[in-house]
Amino acid sequence: MEVLEIQQNEYLKNDINAFYHGYHRNWNDTKVGYINTLKNDSGTFTDLRKEFGYTLTGAQKKLYEALEEDLPIIAEKSTVKYTICVVPRSKCNNNYNQTQLLFINTIKKFALNNFNKFHDGTNYITRLIDTPTTHLTKNYNSIDIGITKRTCNISNNVRGKDILLIDDIYTKSVNIDEDAIQALFDNGANSVTLYVLGKTI
Repeated sequence: MEVLEIQQNEYLKNDINAFYHGYHRNWNDTKVGYINTLKNDSGTFTDLRKEFGYTLTGAQKKLYEALEEDLPIIAEKSTVKYTICVVPRSKCNNNYNQTQLLFINTIKKFALNNFNKFHDGTNYITRLIDTPTTHLTKNYNSIDIGITKRTCNISNNVRGKDILLIDDIYTKSVNIDEDAIQALFDNGANSVTLYVLGKTI
């Protein structure tokens, strides 16, 4: 796990601390290739064969192992008990089948299994309005300021909480994470720390 600073910009009012598990250059040169399996954009992946090198079960196992390796270290560095939230997929959940929601479901499983160290807030940010799928369209200009607040419901339960916000891949120019972080602050979060599996380089 490496340290990453998310810097203030037009989407985010203040710098925040962040961490990432491994680098991601492209899907052929990455430490977190299992993320692409878990995305399952077509919704056709099953455990009958490997996709991008992993079965769905194998990809979930790799994600869970990364969480087990990294998140206790983040918790130990802090004096607070984090509430785990997840940046939602670009579309509303009813547009996905269950095999396309394994990323958030695996994180939820981890949070529930480690309730002594973390609160489960994996359902605190829910997408209500579909947004562009940037890793497919590559149209990063489609992410306008405030898109999280405009297209998501953010639970009042974030108020006063110290949030550990989790996403799959961080790319500096996209600003999805910066926008989500600011939305949490605007809804009363006490603090936000970002953890991503992969950081693009």
